[in-house]
Amino acid sequence: MTKRQGLRLAVFIVLLGIILNAMVGVFGFPPNDGTVSIKQRFGQFYSEPENTWDCVMVGASCVDRQWVAPIAWKDYGMTAYPMNTARQPLILAVNVLKEVREKQDVKLAVVDIRGIRMAALKPGDVQMRNILDNMRYSKNRYEAVKKMISFYKTYFARDDVKDGEKMLKKLDEASLYFPFLKYHSRWKTGLYESDFVGVTSDMKGVYELKAFDVENVKPTKVLDERKELNELQISVLDEIMDYGKETGLEILFVSSPSQLTKNEQPEITAAVDYLESKGANVINFNTDEKYQEIGIDFSQDLYNGHHLNSRGAVKFTNYFAKYLHEHYQFEDKRGREEYKDWDEAYENYVKFYEAGWKKAEASK
Repeated sequence: MTKRQGLRLAVFIVLLGIILNAMVGVFGFPPNDGTVSIKQRFGQFYSEPENTWDCVMVGASCVDRQWVAPIAWKDYGMTAYPMNTARQPLILAVNVLKEVREKQDVKLAVVDIRGIRMAALKPGDVQMRNILDNMRYSKNRYEAVKKMISFYKTYFARDDVKDGEKMLKKLDEASLYFPFLKYHSRWKTGLYESDFVGVTSDMKGVYELKAFDVENVKPTKVLDERKELNELQISVLDEIMDYGKETGLEILFVSSPSQLTKNEQPEITAAVDYLESKGANVINFNTDEKYQEIGIDFSQDLYNGHHLNSRGAVKFTNYFAKYLHEHYQFEDKRGREEYKDWDEAYENYVKFYEAGWKKAEASK
């Protein structure tokens, strides 16, 4: 190959990457009420200035329901951003961390382990695409798709999984690599402005949709029971721990606070035990002691059994931000010009919170 041919090939690959990323953006996962916040999260991540985050939080939907990044900024000058998605496949946690660390020199990753239950690990098309369809084309995205496909096949090949053979036939590998193969017909059903210009968050990943809903939820009846983890679950936890050790990234595992049923607790508690036995840092927020310390009121602070509303999120953020400040000593960056968008995020959040609860109270 001559130099000219090599240059042409390089230009072709760059242009192909630009075209593929554009097609993913336009003919990607439809931005509806359930997915627009995810598109906002990734859109904001890719637009953030490099090396301005202290911490990233990954996991399922409970993560952004409980964490109010602007409050942690206002109180301590820390920048901790949630990169969770609904029922985020825990098998992709390392790939999400790799994606983040391409832009952000984070010192800490908070990993929620609620997704370690076998029922939560079950790969679903929507859950996979929430991450994969929002990642830009890169080596990491390719590896994430490849890993997800392998995990999908391993999960549904297990004897203890229902309808495994049926689910294996449903796997569309090609459209996971190239989402527009699934969504190319959206030009007929309708595209949105956000498909072309993207969406970002002006409150640093704060969850908005049901932030002011309230459901009187029965408190968790904390049990001292364990269900032995299988080799698949252990391999997922081991991969995350190994990544932290190999890269020097501090990892804090947490079980986010909410109502947990008697069927959900045993696997999560077993995961906490396993992580502790391996010397990992882990906090189980679903204990009577933690509920009391945080001040969780199950009659007022949740919008359903698994998620805190904004009132509960403020309580948790006040508690957890103080813990992070005391144990990780992030540099206080308040007052610095390059972080003024965090000041703006806090101002936006105060308006959002006050107006939301005022409207909620008026509608009673």
